[in-house]
Amino acid sequence: MACCNKKRPVLVGAVILIVIAYITSLLDTPSPKTAKVPSEKQTPSNQVNGVGTLEAKEVITISPKNASTVGTVYVDEGDHVAKGARLAQMELSDLAGVQLQNSAMVEKSRSQLASQKAAIEDLSAKKTLADTTLARYKNLSKGGFVTQAELDTATASAKSANAALISAQEALKQSQHEIQRAVGSLDSVNATIRDYSLRSPIDGIILSREAEAGSTIGAGTPVFKIANPKSVWVRAYIDERQSAELRVGQNAIVTLRSTGEKQYRGIVRRIGVVSDRITEERLVYITLDTLPEPLYLGEQAEVQINLTHD
Repeated sequence: MACCNKKRPVLVGAVILIVIAYITSLLDTPSPKTAKVPSEKQTPSNQVNGVGTLEAKEVITISPKNASTVGTVYVDEGDHVAKGARLAQMELSDLAGVQLQNSAMVEKSRSQLASQKAAIEDLSAKKTLADTTLARYKNLSKGGFVTQAELDTATASAKSANAALISAQEALKQSQHEIQRAVGSLDSVNATIRDYSLRSPIDGIILSREAEAGSTIGAGTPVFKIANPKSVWVRAYIDERQSAELRVGQNAIVTLRSTGEKQYRGIVRRIGVVSDRITEERLVYITLDTLPEPLYLGEQAEVQINLTHD
């Protein structure tokens, strides 16, 4: 019994030590609320990042003004074309015949005009002669050297020559009007034929070819889409929480998915005034100092915008 009484203090002491050790371990273990979490890499405060795509601000649709059939196509998607280059020729149907008829009418009217001008020169000479003869007969009649009948004949000849000249001059005016009408008709046909020839209004890149030779299309139906390479920029999306310090003119670095780590320098040219209500992002447009070659519109791009001006 005395032995058991001696062991009891030892056991109590051991239990106390175990409890103290347990409590100490609890105090040393950080709580989930206070535990340190490794911080992610932070974006510098003077820089914002975003993603976007390479786009063209100016894209032009080329369409015929009249319903017709595509005759010959001269370019394809991806081709670089100069301003005024012929892209496609629509079938002219009966317009070619009308053009020939109007051209012949113009030439005929011009020939008639030349003939009438020659006739007027002849009639002018006859009128001058008739007027001179009449004046001489009037002087001779005062001295009794010509009869009244001869004077009357000279007077009639002068009147006839004058009337013939006036008539020829009026015919000349009609011929001039006829030429103007014929030329106007020919110009109208030529303008219509030019409308059937689709040409590039700019130096650009063919983005798409929407029709093939033999396709019948309506007026205004797109045949080509052309982009102006000078209008290419990056349309990037920036989180609204990072957009407060964005300003036009800030410098940017752009990397394209196809070129890896290669960097293109650019400048913020426009900041959208309407944010996307779903993604809560703001559109920012960045022009590049140099464009990638080859150029692929719609390619994904990553942007870094420096919020300070140089």
